[in-house]
This record gives sequence, structure tokens and C-alpha cells, in this order.
Amino acid sequence: MNVLLTNDDGIRAPGLLALVRAFSGAGHRVFVCAPDRERSAASHSGTFNRPLHAEAIDLPGAERAWAVDGTPSDCAALGLFLAREAGIDLVVSGINRGMNMGGACVYSGTVAAALEAAMDGTQALAVSLYIDPWGKGEEDFDSAAKAALRVAEWLPSHPLPTGCMYNLNVPALPYEQIKGFVAATLAPVFLDLPDYVRTEDGGWFYRSAERTFEDESWDLIRVEQGYCALTKLTWDMRMNADDSELNEIQL
Repeated sequence: MNVLLTNDDGIRAPGLLALVRAFSGAGHRVFVCAPDRERSAASHSGTFNRPLHAEAIDLPGAERAWAVDGTPSDCAALGLFLAREAGIDLVVSGINRGMNMGGACVYSGTVAAALEAAMDGTQALAVSLYIDPWGKGEEDFDSAAKAALRVAEWLPSHPLPTGCMYNLNVPALPYEQIKGFVAATLAPVFLDLPDYVRTEDGGWFYRSAERTFEDESWDLIRVEQGYCALTKLTWDMRMNADDSELNEIQL
């Protein structure tokens, strides 16, 4: 396969470099187009009011690599354009340092880059390693890269329609200790009233609310159980429910 790698942690991030090693080591042609700095939580923002600049860099294992002064979704789209003569079969975004499960997907630049590729008509996979900000779990990106490679090589026989993508969250475990891959639904992470704490300089710092997650189908639960959680995501944000009452509104 011809694979384009991107992320939101920056082109030198260890998670992306682990993907380069895994995919090039498995014989795939690897192209990289990633932000020139960390752009975490950029969501699906794009750059339309100025030119993007792509600097060609040497990245061992990658056939071509570009560092871009834009957002993750910029990088996915521009990377597909710059590598268009090769013909990209799959875009893999990650490996993110931290989970992208539940409501976190709304904020995630990692997920947005994969979704941008999917909207452009390319098969896409976002990959995240479940390391929380307080240091839970080891940073074994090579283990997560092996899991991503397994999904990526399975994916061509299970393609999704344009605008749909796969989202993979991997537990912070040695590869041999991962229990397997399971389908998962999105946990209600970030579905809470905002909570902030005061900082010494008089500012406000966002603090995640403490919640209990219990549904066995939720991605957060499945990863904490030691499974790789795999979820299908789509650009279509329409609520899947009866909306006939909308026709009742009168001018």
C-alpha cells in the first residue's frame, strides 16, 4: 500500500515515527505530511486565508515527508495533493499521545485529519494511545503501531463509504498483553458542564469533570479492559432520530 501518515502532535512526535517504522518495515510505501509543531485539539479547523507552506524534510523510512505550517486537516488534504502521483491508498493519523474516545473526538486534530482524508474520498484511520495527562500507562508507541498496522492491512477488504473513517484507541500495554480488537460505541466523555480552576496568573484552566463510565460497549471501558477499541465515525452530524416536528414551524 501507499500510505500517507499525519498527526496533530507534530512531525517529530514519537507516535508518528513509530508508524513510519512499522509501515515501512512491513514493506509499504510511506509518505508523511504533518504539522511543523504541536496542533493538539485543533479539531477540524483549516487554513483558507493564507498560503500553506510545506517544507520537505528527511525522515528515515519515509519516501517523502513534508512539515506544514497548518492544521492537521490541512496536512491531510495537502499531503494527498502532494503525493497524488503516487496514489495514496490509506491515510493514517496518529499515533496520538492520549485517547481520542467519546466526545474527545469532537476536539481531536488526530480524528479531524483522518476525517478530512475520508471526506476527500480516501480510506482513513485515526490511531490513539491511551495515556492520560497524569501518566497512566507506558508510552509504548511501537506496540500501538503494530496494532495500527494490523487494522490498516485488514482495512482494504473492509472499505468505508466516502466521508467515513475508522477510529482506533489502543491500551498502553505491551503488544502481547492486548486482548484483541473490539467494536465500540462512543463514551459520553466531555458531555458535562464546563469546570475551570483559577491559575496563579489570574487565568482559568479547564478541568475535566469526574465521571463514572459503566456501559460495556463504550470505547473507554473496552480500552481500560485491555482491548483495542475500533469505532466507525462519519462527517454526517445529523441526529439519527425522527425530526418530522421541524415541519411544524410556521412563518
